[in-house]
Amino acid sequence: MTVVDNKKNERPPRRKPLWPWLLLLIMTLLAIYAWDRATELFNDFSRNMPAAVIELFEDLLREDHRNVRPAPGVDVSVPVNRLIL
Repeated sequence: MTVVDNKKNERPPRRKPLWPWLLLLIMTLLAIYAWDRATELFNDFSRNMPAAVIELFEDLLREDHRNVRPAPGVDVSVPVNRLIL
C-alpha cells in the first residue's frame, strides 16, 4: 500500500487575468480625454460664435418654446383587410 501525495497532482491556483483591468483603465482614460476635448471645443465655439447664433440655440432649447408650437406630426391611416375564415 502506497500513499500518493495529493499535493503533487494538484495544480497551483490560477492568477486572475490582468487584461480586463488594463482595458478598463484605457477606456477610462479615453473617456476622460474625450470629455475634456468636447468641453474645450464647446467653449471655443461659444467664444467664437456670433451672439445671434447663440441666442438661436438658446431659443430652440428653451422649455417654454416647445409648448408654443407643437412639433409636426405624421397622420397615418392603415387600411385593415378583414378576412373571415
